[in-house]
Amino acid sequence: MNYDHLLHYLTMPVLWHGLWLAVVIAVCSFGAALVPALLVAIARMSNNALLRGLPTPFIWVMRGTPVLLQLLFWYNVLPLLGLRLSALMTAILGLALNEVAFMAEIFRGGLQSVKRTQRDAAAALGLTPFMVMARVVLPQALRAIAPAMGNEAITVLKNTSLASVITVGELTLTSEQVVSTNFEYVEVFTAAGLLYLLATTAISLAQRYFENRLNYERHTTPLGPRSSAPTADAVGTASTAQARLPLSEAPHPAARPAPSGQTFVEIRHVRKSFHGNLILRDITLKLDQGEMVFLIGPSGSGKTTLLRTINHLESIDSGEILVNGQHIGYRQTSAGLRPSRSAARDRARVGVGMVFQHFNLFDHMTVLENIVEAPIRVHGIDRATAYREARELLAWAGLSEHEQRYPHQLSGGQQQRIAIIRAVATHPKLILFDEPTSALDPELVNEVLVLMRKLAAAGMTMVIVSHEIVFARDWADRIVFMEDGQIVEQGSPSELFNRPKSARTRAFIELVEGRLGHHTEPTPIEAAQ
Repeated sequence: MNYDHLLHYLTMPVLWHGLWLAVVIAVCSFGAALVPALLVAIARMSNNALLRGLPTPFIWVMRGTPVLLQLLFWYNVLPLLGLRLSALMTAILGLALNEVAFMAEIFRGGLQSVKRTQRDAAAALGLTPFMVMARVVLPQALRAIAPAMGNEAITVLKNTSLASVITVGELTLTSEQVVSTNFEYVEVFTAAGLLYLLATTAISLAQRYFENRLNYERHTTPLGPRSSAPTADAVGTASTAQARLPLSEAPHPAARPAPSGQTFVEIRHVRKSFHGNLILRDITLKLDQGEMVFLIGPSGSGKTTLLRTINHLESIDSGEILVNGQHIGYRQTSAGLRPSRSAARDRARVGVGMVFQHFNLFDHMTVLENIVEAPIRVHGIDRATAYREARELLAWAGLSEHEQRYPHQLSGGQQQRIAIIRAVATHPKLILFDEPTSALDPELVNEVLVLMRKLAAAGMTMVIVSHEIVFARDWADRIVFMEDGQIVEQGSPSELFNRPKSARTRAFIELVEGRLGHHTEPTPIEAAQ
């Protein structure tokens, strides 16, 4: 090899022009394929069988035939259809269509890697399906998508060499033309290879940059106090009376206001099945405004399913659920209730919050961003007010120093308290708790219970799936025992824990209290009453 000649070809303008053209084709093809690929991926994940199946033939053909053949096909067929494109535009179109099929599968894999619980948490906050995808699912999916997309970008750039077959003067065709005049195959093609390598290396570096940016687990924040403190007159929006209480302090049950007596949640003859298995059997239940109701029962009894039907995270097969006199996810017609597409808007309008067993904070957002997401995006609160109220709530919960941390930097108890704050930040009238302490170490349980006591003392209407018997004894207005999808028995804590009517209820309570080392005698608070 003549290295002087190699250097000459490496600096030859015509080869650099060929590289530039290859990059233009690659960038345009890649960019043009992104949005259609995402839409195809979403269609492939649809619950609608027709929508799910429509892109399948296209993907099958594009992935199963050579790119070279596809370029020749479009170059010769498009003019016959009356669409006369230049060779350059035909190359961009052909490569873009090919990439849609491959990128769609990459997007689909990335979207499916995001846990459903993240979607549920976003939906429970009132985010629309579009917001859920754009704000929660896609940003997290990009972490899994980025490496494969980097590889695909390199593939697109290399595939531009195939455009030479339809006379596009990119780098490969330019190299062949130079060789045809001087026959220095080694030097010319080595120079072309090095130019391709330069471009693909730039893509690899860009890929590494984006991967680091998207890897939120590598994000670090100062572990000291936050830079901006809440205002001196900050008052927690959830409870003005309890806003300044340190977390170590908790209100006494006697400080809790009595339920109003006005029905707030009405469940009428609700039935729900999964894959032919009946989970809820003719459930009828009423909750008053300001009432705290505990749902207890063995695993699989339908407690969580009932909770999720209240805010329409799960649909119902029959029956009716009203929250503050309104339906969520359904509309009343002359033919009866019909599903609507306004479940997210209904949740926001009615004011239903939810706290999940496994926290379900948005992993790619800081604590503060988690809290302000729904107030800003769903409820239209201006950013300054949303951030101020979020900081007030953090101060109320004793978590002010954590506002710039990410969920992975917090303990389980801290994450669950942030999840409660996130629900409270939307100013709900009803909060649903799905076993909020079951995923926590015993030492962390009290942190969460103290915050729930504060909410109870503020008069919040609450439905809680939990086996925290001591907490239920002191704070619940009513205990509902469920088994096999039915309400077996319900009553005040004193009635149900100390004088259960059903033998099955008695056996379950004895089992739970036996494991906790408790007994069924009245607590000091009950005895005083």
